[in-house]
Amino acid sequence: MLIEIGEFSLVDIVRAEKKSRKKADSKALDWQRKIGKGDCFKRIADGLEIYGEVLDGYNPGEYENLRECRCYSLACPEGETGSVHVATIDKLIDRKTFESVRTKLQRAWKLALNQLAAQGCR
Repeated sequence: MLIEIGEFSLVDIVRAEKKSRKKADSKALDWQRKIGKGDCFKRIADGLEIYGEVLDGYNPGEYENLRECRCYSLACPEGETGSVHVATIDKLIDRKTFESVRTKLQRAWKLALNQLAAQGCR
């Protein structure tokens, strides 16, 4: 039995993901491929600044350019764990800068929530 999602089968989705990953792999630079556990970084996706820390490094084989990360942004100041392709990382940052940005994002979010609550929005 073939699983279908809308007009696409699961096989179509897996093929598209593999094609997209291979394209990203071809764009990864040497310094990006060396990114590993404990490294902190900045990337920009659709105009959104995202700051992340690598939780798990290099995985040999098909997924060698993916890193398990926890990322923070204005859209997700509490952080979100997931895979990040190294080719999407714009630059490495030091731990102190990362911690400072993460703290500021979380404070800004709490301030915004408090202001909404004070205005009666919950």
